[in-house]
Amino acid sequence: MIKRCFILSALMITSYAATAQKDTVTVIAQWLPQAQFAGIIMAYEKGFYEEAGIEAEIKYVEESVSSTDMLESGEADIITSMLVDALIARDMGLPLVNILQTSGTNSCMFISHTPLNDVHDLDGMRVASWAGGFYETAMCFANYKSLNIEWIPILSNIYPFSEGAVDAMVATEYNEYFQIMMAGIDIDEDNIIYLKDEGYDIPEDGVYTTEEYYSSHKDVVDRFVQATVRGWEWVRNPENQDETVDTITRIMKKKNIPTSKVNQKYMLNTVLRLQEDSLGNVPYRLDKSRFDFTVRMLKESNFILRTIDYDDFVRMPDTDR
Repeated sequence: MIKRCFILSALMITSYAATAQKDTVTVIAQWLPQAQFAGIIMAYEKGFYEEAGIEAEIKYVEESVSSTDMLESGEADIITSMLVDALIARDMGLPLVNILQTSGTNSCMFISHTPLNDVHDLDGMRVASWAGGFYETAMCFANYKSLNIEWIPILSNIYPFSEGAVDAMVATEYNEYFQIMMAGIDIDEDNIIYLKDEGYDIPEDGVYTTEEYYSSHKDVVDRFVQATVRGWEWVRNPENQDETVDTITRIMKKKNIPTSKVNQKYMLNTVLRLQEDSLGNVPYRLDKSRFDFTVRMLKESNFILRTIDYDDFVRMPDTDR
């Protein structure tokens, strides 16, 4: 039902650009351009934002800065972020709100050089992990299981794992897992523990803005969300996926980011699958029960101090008008 409403709304806004002055919106993704952000990238490339009356500027961050910091500094109007990062930023005083959810299933896993018969096999290991977004969920899980893990922070590659400097690493199914396979490292399902299978199916990527921007630009946010969903639905069409991969690969190479079409095709297919619910639908809305679980998880591990209410945090625009 939600998907149908988005499609109808998208058809209604295609004539918007001809009748209204465009609104400028600066959008910052939480990482470098890649298929993880295919819906936004292709919404821009195919002119969906322009048709919605929006002049969008798409930017990307690197290892040393977060998209939430750039939202707080006023460098962005709208950002993408992982739910965990967004909740921590909200608890620290940034009044950000979720306006669209593009992740439905957690992608994180522990990958070990040695077989993992049980989660307690991780006890005593040196485990590499990204500093933000993935570290917190994995650490909350480890705390709950009373695991003694030595966390080794890394930035953006698998080298500590591939070179044997760590025993295991926290990886995403759509990115580092593929890199490990392509590196020829002997890994199979016996070497992997999926956090989603252990009860930690924490939603990941979403789209955010501040409460002030949402209140003062609600119509702009509404149109931006509709155009973004239109982008994701366009990408989801199998007939458009080769063009999507070609476009993203071209953008990455222009920015001197190493990649391949095989890499981006795998990432795209995985990200699209992780967006779906158990019935194969894409709700594009943050699930309340899993949101509440995430808040409790972060509080229990002292990553946040206050309870955050779902209705205060989610500002999904109306899509059926």
